[in-house]
Amino acid sequence: MASMLQPDDTTPPDDENDKLNELFASRTAGGRLRIKGHFDKATGEQLMTALSALSKPQPGRNTTSGQREPDPRSAPQRRADAFADIIRHHLDTGAAPGEGGERPHMTVFVGLGDLANATRGAGAEPEENPTARRPGPSFIRRGPAWMPWLGPIGLRLAVTLSCDASITPIVMDDDGNPLDVGRTTRTIPRRLRRALDARDCGCAFPGCGRPAAWTDGHHIHHWSDGGETKLTNLVLLCRFHHTLIHKGDWQVHIGDDQHPWFIPPAWIDHERKPIPAHNRSQLLLAG
Repeated sequence: MASMLQPDDTTPPDDENDKLNELFASRTAGGRLRIKGHFDKATGEQLMTALSALSKPQPGRNTTSGQREPDPRSAPQRRADAFADIIRHHLDTGAAPGEGGERPHMTVFVGLGDLANATRGAGAEPEENPTARRPGPSFIRRGPAWMPWLGPIGLRLAVTLSCDASITPIVMDDDGNPLDVGRTTRTIPRRLRRALDARDCGCAFPGCGRPAAWTDGHHIHHWSDGGETKLTNLVLLCRFHHTLIHKGDWQVHIGDDQHPWFIPPAWIDHERKPIPAHNRSQLLLAG
């Protein structure tokens, strides 16, 4: 009887037992997603290793006093951003199992008119043709922009997400009923994306340089507002700096050298002198 009560040698201790792993994800009353969980040591070590590599501080450019701007994010904020990068990179690779006949992807529903109106003043250059006729606002029942899992989102976020995405046009009537579904196309074709990777070599924001695989292709003059999908209207940005550009303090344009140049806000440089892209500044320093 005593031998029957001895622990099974094949059962690992609790801190190494992956069968005890749990992850809870619940939507809060404010619309955010709360995550809570615990993992075995091996999984935890993998997660911390991945987070550590992606959550290092990202200092900005040198200020006019010669000091490097510190990363304003706290350590928990940097880890959260790193976790988001890991998820996005996993979905972008297309290697995950299918669901409903499709590879996993994030879906955003937004009216073209709302999207075009939201791009005004979003860190881009002035419009080439400000008198051009714009589409009117949409009449989607669930709001101007929304996602299947977490519901309504702001138009600024919808603009950021649509910069480098697959677009499926759906014609809807005034009651929000689909009338026609068009062909899905990428806003930035793969061949053009390869050329963009070769030019910018990663995030072009000064002082960053995150690898190209972890970046978005940002339309300087947004495609929904008439901007063309061509090399002279695109720049690679990591998600952190992509969001920063869309906030409108920093601006970016393609210079005479056909490379991106960034204009800092006045509170960083009152003269707002253009700064070359990260890979270009490295070449200039080396020269």
